[in-house]
Amino acid sequence: MSSTYVAPQRKYIDMSTLMNRIRQRIVERGAVGIKGIGRLFRIADDDNNKIIDLKNELPKLMNDIGVILNKTELNELIRLLDSNGNGTIDYDEFLYQMAPPMNEERIKWCNKAFDKLDKDGSGVVAIEDFKMVYNPESSELVKMGKTTAGKIFANLLASYDTDADGKITRTEFIDYYRHISPSIDNDEYFGLMMTNAWKL
Repeated sequence: MSSTYVAPQRKYIDMSTLMNRIRQRIVERGAVGIKGIGRLFRIADDDNNKIIDLKNELPKLMNDIGVILNKTELNELIRLLDSNGNGTIDYDEFLYQMAPPMNEERIKWCNKAFDKLDKDGSGVVAIEDFKMVYNPESSELVKMGKTTAGKIFANLLASYDTDADGKITRTEFIDYYRHISPSIDNDEYFGLMMTNAWKL
């Protein structure tokens, strides 16, 4: 009688806890803000090719900052960071993953902007509502003739509307700013950016 092969189950790793542990060590090492995390990236990038090799350079970085990972934790971390499966991570994605999560102050600004866009309070913003607030005609690139208002609007909409259904949910809107947030050190500047962008 032949036995049935049962694949071993992956050991569960709480990635939120693991990432918080890594971020805490980064802060303790003094790598705060864009400059600090950028310096950490350059240290990890041994061959200066502007990307971090997740199987070689990443483990070395973790050891350097004092985060000791077992094999399962390291594999799960690589799985999380390797979003496109090419075995590397670039600076922008590294900054997004290693920076602290967006704070409550910035989330409030995002909600304030979304509430202005969401005229009927449905939790979904239609393209028409988006157009009423955002006017790409004032862009310097449009004025210089390097692109059109239509192209700018289409690119912007694609950045927010991640599932391409022609509508923007509150989650999609806030997620867009979660990716931008790590590149802005100052909460006041973030608020000013939101105020100017959405005429708050």
